[in-house]
Amino acid sequence: MEIDSLRIQELIDRPSESLSVELKRWINPDHPDGIAKIVRAVLALRNHGGGYLVIGFDNRTLQPVKDGIPADVKSAFHLDKVQGLVSRFASEPFEIAVEFREREGRAHPVVIVPSGVKTPVASKSDLVHGDDKLICTDDVFVRSLRSNNTPSTTRAGWKDWPKIVEVCFDNREADIGRFMRRHLSAVSPEMIRELASLIAKERQPEVTTEDLLRGYLREGEERYNQIIKERKATLPDHGAWEIALLILGDVPKHTANTQFINLLDSSNPNYTGWPIWLDSRNFTEISAHPYVVDGIWEAFIVSTRAGWSNHLDFMRLDPNGRFYLRRALQDDFSGGDRAPKPFTALDFGLSVIRTAEAIAVGIAYAKAMGCDPENTVLAFAFRWTRLRGRELTSWVKPERHISGGRHAYQDEVLTCVNIPLDTPLSAIAEFVDQVLQPLFEVFDGFSLGKNVIEDLTRRLVERKL
Repeated sequence: MEIDSLRIQELIDRPSESLSVELKRWINPDHPDGIAKIVRAVLALRNHGGGYLVIGFDNRTLQPVKDGIPADVKSAFHLDKVQGLVSRFASEPFEIAVEFREREGRAHPVVIVPSGVKTPVASKSDLVHGDDKLICTDDVFVRSLRSNNTPSTTRAGWKDWPKIVEVCFDNREADIGRFMRRHLSAVSPEMIRELASLIAKERQPEVTTEDLLRGYLREGEERYNQIIKERKATLPDHGAWEIALLILGDVPKHTANTQFINLLDSSNPNYTGWPIWLDSRNFTEISAHPYVVDGIWEAFIVSTRAGWSNHLDFMRLDPNGRFYLRRALQDDFSGGDRAPKPFTALDFGLSVIRTAEAIAVGIAYAKAMGCDPENTVLAFAFRWTRLRGRELTSWVKPERHISGGRHAYQDEVLTCVNIPLDTPLSAIAEFVDQVLQPLFEVFDGFSLGKNVIEDLTRRLVERKL
């Protein structure tokens, strides 16, 4: 059996990171109760598709346990002993492995349960201790979630069987693939290529709009990193907010000429002092002026003028109907007197206003480009990064009160939304809400009232901020 030693060490260092990891306090493998715990856990992991049984950790605190440690850990959990227990009870024989990894100077057994189950593994024997029947013949054990969403081992119920069957069928499908490769080895290469081409056409997965948006975000991020490298730019560390917009539908023909950027500039509503996809052609700094690369307008703007708020924008304006913006979070980069320390805050009102502005500008651009409002959809992706540790605040306008103490434990949030082009500006608040609720929820489950989002969106559109 091939064993990933690095993966095992990660399990010891961070034992809670996977549902296929079973944590047990120290077990006596010579006592019926300890035997039952080992057998049940191993059979459950086998039916789950493989995993790891890590011994000597508390399942609740995830910390090493000092009580009940055998005098000789490696002898107590020797491979032959554990394999013998598994073979004694498993209805289908399978090979396990036992590795030992140290934590705080103490060896912990890690029982590695392989994948590849093709039929559910049940117990073939009873295990009785006194009046208790710890394991019954025909028991099928599975990994399940308790009511508090922590994994545990339990006897299979009706809700568990679809997952068990799915795991078994997936492994059988892999066997079919090996069978085909073995028996097709005698077929000519030309016939194999033809067959593979036919299969690929039939099985090619459908690319979703979200897949396209994620791909465009990656493209924009890679281009940003390339610009940073080319210009040898040294920037303060910061979190970022990104927008990817794809116009889905028939986009009239445009090219990356002056007329196109003039069209976008004249159609941008300029709701704020630093608008989304702003035109920087009149900036004093030549380095901030837009330029054309591979038929796409780009601009890289670093503004740190005295007496003004600092800004960092990178944008791409594609005449084919694709728009990208990467902006440093104002919470980290503004440089204003009220600005918080970088990486400590995210202003909820600013998030609402900027998201609403991006949607409104996207609608204005698509209409200016001549897209048919009844047959066009705007696909947006919004991504926030470097969120972990921030507190949800209202530092930009303290009068927008929000109680403190809500912190993010997730570093990145990505949300996608599709908006018909014929959506009136008075109705975009519903889409702003869809975008932002997943963001706010990472701050200790916070949910911003729709009436607040509607009010801020309306104020933006009516220019009453």
